Amino acid sequence: MTDFGLGAGFESFQQDMEAMMGGFTEMRERIKEITGRGEAADGRIVAEYSAEGGLTKLELDPRALRLPSADLAEQIRTAVNAASEDFQRQVRELTSAQFPMSENPEEEGLDPAQALASLDKIANGFASQMRELAHELGVQQQRMQEVMQQYRRSGPPR
Repeated sequence: MTDFGLGAGFESFQQDMEAMMGGFTEMRERIKEITGRGEAADGRIVAEYSAEGGLTKLELDPRALRLPSADLAEQIRTAVNAASEDFQRQVRELTSAQFPMSENPEEEGLDPAQALASLDKIANGFASQMRELAHELGVQQQRMQEVMQQYRRSGPPR
C-alpha cells in the first residue's frame, strides 16, 4: 500500500514553524508585560510606560506641585522620557537574542510599538500562509487517497 502522507520532512518543518510561531507569540506577550519606569524631581515624579498603553501611570508627590509650572512641566517630561527609555531598553534586551541589532540601537530610532506591530504583522501573515498550505496539502492528500481507493476497487485502467 502506498502512503500518500506528507512525510517526515513536512512534519519536521511544521514542528519547527510551530515552535518559531510560539516563540514570536511568547515574545509578543512578554513585550506586552514590560513596563518602563522613570523618575524625576528626586523621585517626587514617577512615570510608567508600556507598549499597549503608552504613558500608563504618572504620580506626582504634593511637594513636586510646589515647583514653578515651567520646572514642573520639565520634570514631568524628564520622568516620562526616562520611562519610555527604560521600556525601550527592556524591549531591546528581550529581543536582542532573536533579532540582532547594531552596536548603537539609539541611532536606529527603535520604536517599540512599531516593532511590536511589525512582529504581529509578520507572525499573523506567516501563520495564515501556513494554515492555507496545510489545508491545501490536506485536500490534496485526501484526493490522492480517494484516487487510490478507487484504483484498488476497479483495478488499473484497461
